[in-house]
Amino acid sequence: MTTFYILVGYLSLLLGLGVISNRFFKGTSADFFVVSRSVGSFLLLMSIFGTTMTGFALVGSTGKAYSSGIGVYGLMASWSGLIHSAVFFAVGIKLWAVGKRYGYVTQCEYFRDRFESDRLGYLLFPILVLLVIPYLLVGVIAAGKFIQPTTAGLFMDAFPMPDLPSGKPHPLSGGIPPWLGSGVICLIVLFYVFFGGLRGAVWANTFQTIVFMITGVIAFWMISKNLGGLKAASEAVVASEFASNRLGREGMMGKLQFFSYCFIPLSVGMFPHLFQHWLTAKSAKSFKLTVVAHPIFIMIVWIPCILIGIWAAAHLGPLGPGQTPNSVLGRMVGQLVHSPVLSGLVGAGVLAAIMS
Repeated sequence: MTTFYILVGYLSLLLGLGVISNRFFKGTSADFFVVSRSVGSFLLLMSIFGTTMTGFALVGSTGKAYSSGIGVYGLMASWSGLIHSAVFFAVGIKLWAVGKRYGYVTQCEYFRDRFESDRLGYLLFPILVLLVIPYLLVGVIAAGKFIQPTTAGLFMDAFPMPDLPSGKPHPLSGGIPPWLGSGVICLIVLFYVFFGGLRGAVWANTFQTIVFMITGVIAFWMISKNLGGLKAASEAVVASEFASNRLGREGMMGKLQFFSYCFIPLSVGMFPHLFQHWLTAKSAKSFKLTVVAHPIFIMIVWIPCILIGIWAAAHLGPLGPGQTPNSVLGRMVGQLVHSPVLSGLVGAGVLAAIMS
């Protein structure tokens, strides 16, 4: 239960951040939506980076690497690192300048005035909401998918699952079901955003980014250590008939597919939540650290996740009935991070990446 208590404690800290950030609220729309344009370089970097790191960045990337191999890093991380920073520099700084000059606090205001059409503003609002819902759902679903294997065996009476066809106990039996875990995460995020405004989101994102980067490195070190080290873990992949092809791109993804993924990161310029973070900057100089450090941070987060996914193909083998690649990270943490305290901290880190 130690792991569960650490997760509960972490989520409670986020609720506390929401309460504290509410005490700094100045009672204006500019303060609620753009933190009175007072966010400096470090907070801007951490909040923007945390916002771009969805559930796919940790849970999904590990599962994708399990299925498609090492080429997933170039497919998603390399393209994102280069294109995100280019968009921040070419688009983000200019939009911040325009927003500050004319007092914009939302994306719809900018497009309404830019094209001199109130109707466009009304039209864009539902479109942007519909655009961001699937993006947010990725994180919500990933949170539920991670919590279940991490808490497996803790609540056997409350959340039992039928045995596998082979007669063995289901590996996820006793874990908090995805619908419940995802629901709790939604309520907590709603709380600190509703009461703290964007200040609450910036503070929470900064805190969560620090947590998931530190715990991610710890998880990677613990998993690699318990697999015998980096060399032994990679040699096990080579020796595995099921996993050996994960170390190359050939046969796992085509060249056209690889190239097509360069267009996906361009969407970063249209997401309402990222647009909103751009408007919070204190000055144009605040973007400098974000433009430079964002690709480095992506590398720090993605390389461990990709390697864990590849190692999982050798360590776990083919997935059984009812199991999906999205459960791979949770299972690797549950099986190879033997300390309940470290498991709880790593679990908190994964939730931090998903919720930020």
